Amino acid sequence: MDLVNTEQLCITERKVDLVEPEAEVTSELSRLENHIPLNLFQLEDRLRECTLSKTPVTEVWPGVFIGNEETARDRDKLKEMGITHILNAAKDLLGTVNTGSRYYRGLHITYCGLPSSYRHCFDISKYFMPAAQFIDKALRNPMSKVLIHCTQGLSHSATLFLAYLMICHDMMVEEAFDRVIKVRRIRPCFGHLRKLVFLNTDLVLQRKLKLQALL
Repeated sequence: MDLVNTEQLCITERKVDLVEPEAEVTSELSRLENHIPLNLFQLEDRLRECTLSKTPVTEVWPGVFIGNEETARDRDKLKEMGITHILNAAKDLLGTVNTGSRYYRGLHITYCGLPSSYRHCFDISKYFMPAAQFIDKALRNPMSKVLIHCTQGLSHSATLFLAYLMICHDMMVEEAFDRVIKVRRIRPCFGHLRKLVFLNTDLVLQRKLKLQALL
């Protein structure tokens, strides 16, 4: 599957408990209103604090792995890992990983390739929702295992996974970063960091509006 027309796709709305007690709603709303997100330079500093060595593939969430081209091309390794879904975040990039669904024929893998431009830091934000939807749908089956990969497993794939945590698990951008860098070294480019900061702002605003509607 190649997600080309993102306007035809949408992620399930972030879950808000409509019967959430008023005190909890007020407390969460206060937390969001008082939250001061990290800026781009602070996020870069947070990334540099990670002293982990670069590895081919890492499980960063139950059933979710971030990996590189080497991992994505190793059919035996994928079978050994039990990978059922692959999200290719480097499909049309310079130095691309042009595998495609045919490459995984016989492995019973659901494949998704995200088109992009040849620039290193293209506008990845247009794929935040489609990628989050793909991951979220896959993980509804507890037996699924998802590999998100790009060429090195450091920037594009990591950025999409961070967006997934923010969209589907209500994490602030710094919370998502802290979750990932505990287990894997990542290096999203500055342009991708900026898009994640914008996403964080939008999601916090949406959450505030939904909570205010419950009061």
